[in-house]
Amino acid sequence: MTIVATAAVLTGTVVATISAQGGDRTAALSAASVQRDGKSSARAAASCWAIKQQFPSSADGVYWLQTPKLIAPEQFYCDMTTDGGGWILVGRGRQGWNFAYPGQNGAAAVRNNPTGTGAFTPATLPAETIDGLLNGHTVDDLPDGVRVRRATNAGGTKWQEMRWKFKKAAPWSWTFDADPANPLTSVTFDGATFSGGDTRLVAKDSILKPTRGFYTFETKENSWQRGFAYRSYVTAGDNSPTSYLWRSGVAGGDTIPFTQVWIRPKLSDLKYASVPDSGTPAATGKPLMSNQTSGGAWGVTGVVSGGTGEKHLEVQAMAVSGNIMYVGGEFKYVQKGASPAAGEKVEQSYLAAFDTTTGEWKSSFRPKLNGGVWDLQVAGNKLIVAGEFTKANDAANTAGLAALDLASGKNAPGWTASVSASDGGAAMARALDVQGDWLYVGGNFTRIWGGNPLSTKVSVGRTARIRVSDGKPDGTWKPNFNGSVIELDANSGGDRVYYVGYFTQVNGKPARKIAVLGTAAPAAQVTGLNDQSWHPSTPKIDKQYQQIIREYGDKVWVGGSEHIFSAYTKNKFDRIKTVITKPGGDMQAAVEINGIVYGSCHCYKFAYHDGDAWPTPTTWSQIQTANAVMAFDGNTAEPISDFWPSLGTRAGNGPWELTEDKQGCMWIGGDINRGSWLNSGYQWAGGFTRVCPTDTSPPGKPTDLKASSEDGGVKLTWKAPSANTDTAKYEVIKDDRVIGVTWGWHLTDDSGTGGRYWVRAIDTAGNRSASTEVVTP
Repeated sequence: MTIVATAAVLTGTVVATISAQGGDRTAALSAASVQRDGKSSARAAASCWAIKQQFPSSADGVYWLQTPKLIAPEQFYCDMTTDGGGWILVGRGRQGWNFAYPGQNGAAAVRNNPTGTGAFTPATLPAETIDGLLNGHTVDDLPDGVRVRRATNAGGTKWQEMRWKFKKAAPWSWTFDADPANPLTSVTFDGATFSGGDTRLVAKDSILKPTRGFYTFETKENSWQRGFAYRSYVTAGDNSPTSYLWRSGVAGGDTIPFTQVWIRPKLSDLKYASVPDSGTPAATGKPLMSNQTSGGAWGVTGVVSGGTGEKHLEVQAMAVSGNIMYVGGEFKYVQKGASPAAGEKVEQSYLAAFDTTTGEWKSSFRPKLNGGVWDLQVAGNKLIVAGEFTKANDAANTAGLAALDLASGKNAPGWTASVSASDGGAAMARALDVQGDWLYVGGNFTRIWGGNPLSTKVSVGRTARIRVSDGKPDGTWKPNFNGSVIELDANSGGDRVYYVGYFTQVNGKPARKIAVLGTAAPAAQVTGLNDQSWHPSTPKIDKQYQQIIREYGDKVWVGGSEHIFSAYTKNKFDRIKTVITKPGGDMQAAVEINGIVYGSCHCYKFAYHDGDAWPTPTTWSQIQTANAVMAFDGNTAEPISDFWPSLGTRAGNGPWELTEDKQGCMWIGGDINRGSWLNSGYQWAGGFTRVCPTDTSPPGKPTDLKASSEDGGVKLTWKAPSANTDTAKYEVIKDDRVIGVTWGWHLTDDSGTGGRYWVRAIDTAGNRSASTEVVTP
């Protein structure tokens, strides 16, 4: 499909059907002709191409553009010369492109500094903005493809023109360097067209044609800098700040030229939704967590055993009670900040507590464990702890399980439970969940005992349920797994317990890494469900394991090895959606907050939506970047790409726990050692950090809108709402489209003396108030 909108009326009288309070009516909007030349926000055009068609003498420069999907007019740089003009600049720079969904260094840098040595630091538009410019079409719709313009000499006086024609129908993605990458139907180098290729690498170059090739991925020889690199046949360039051709200076490094990326959607006048006389309703954004971390002063550091890898992390578990967050793992110290003063680095191994409102360490909570913590569960006035310790506070019969007082960390009276392995090897409890009067326990153990008085040892198969009140095991509900359990979820409905792990059988029947059991005794798999198998399939069955399973509403979310996170229907266990991360990226934890499902992994590169296989997906709907935690719509299971937090890790193992606190923030735990950039540096993080909800409350409604004809235009004034006056901007709507955005309480429309007007407030989070009712001059 080509993006050429059906031309509507650009001049003259427009007749539109408008839904008014009293019902639909047809009104002639006999306002003066609007010259959509892009020279003001009120005269914004649908595309640079539309401006060039209507006003052929338009020169290169900054213009106002607007589409229904973009909502409000914005400024963009237009090339009105090359190949008939009409190109929109969406990115430019030399080395150091990050190819990230949120864009890079701001839209203002792109439009205001399109070329020259001052433009060498890459700047790109957010993918969401580019999708707005495409107005809902996909990148393969672009009739002229994506234009990539590269410098071919160090002085920036010679250039190469490339055209990329995309094969897949997908929204815009900057993941040009993915592997596998976005496929192309063709690539053109200065008019010479070649079929195939992808955005990662095209090699049509030779000694005679040295510029007919590119690659976008980072390499050690290029000092891990990404860009639109020439291949080895181009040898010019250096790392000076003025050269349009950059080379790292490392042996084997290739030339990365200054490059511009352009698109040319051929959109003409577009249809906008009719606004009734009563105005527009309030509208809020998605209830997402912020991308900005807000970690506290205290954290945890060190690894007691000195071990490395996923089994030896600072944080593996979290649980909240009131304003206290309990944090467990294999850490050795609690610590205040990156450079603690005397008394601010305290040995408190494996388990500690922190105030969720202040971030302060709760020094009164001082349990003593002799081994790592894998899971935590608050049950009434007790904190249940699961792990590989053999003693809690030096008490007997506390191997792998303990119940602690929430305030002091001492053993809770009247509660005992312990696990062991029949072969005498190390046993551990790894997963916990409470359902009614029962606490479900999973891990690697074959015997369990507990209660008050203490029960005899009960033989089990790596899982059991015990009474919440005293720890006594239920000898009538004993499923038998043939491999260890990593995670379980006892659902809120009380009828199911979900399991994932290394097992392949339950009670001698197939259960390949996933099992759904009923809660009625004796324990049995729920019937009527499809095969609960790892997906997508791979011949390396022995290397599979799953370590996330959660029921949220009518869906079950599963994730684990081979970098998979999938949503299934609860009633039939049909797979709805899958994301595959690559490279790396086993999925490790999940939580649902405000209808958004978050999944974490040690994934810092690419996420293939609807991927079909690992390690090399052959089909997918789109590729986006991932950075340790991803968000998904809980209703549709669609990934939400504009959640992209900034996190750093000590050893690349990523987040292994996600937990919501009472303030609605999400705590992220693992080997986290830094958060987002703040002021002049990255926030320090000790094993965990947190992100908090974005604002989803609409600002107050403006009042007393007035419109008067003045000097060939219309002067609009209004009064600020009683709240949000310091943070709100205002969108002025004329004849069903936004014509201007201002911080003040007035605006002059230069597009004509007639029209119908409304105004609404918009806050910094993008929430919009209800608008005023219509006024006319």
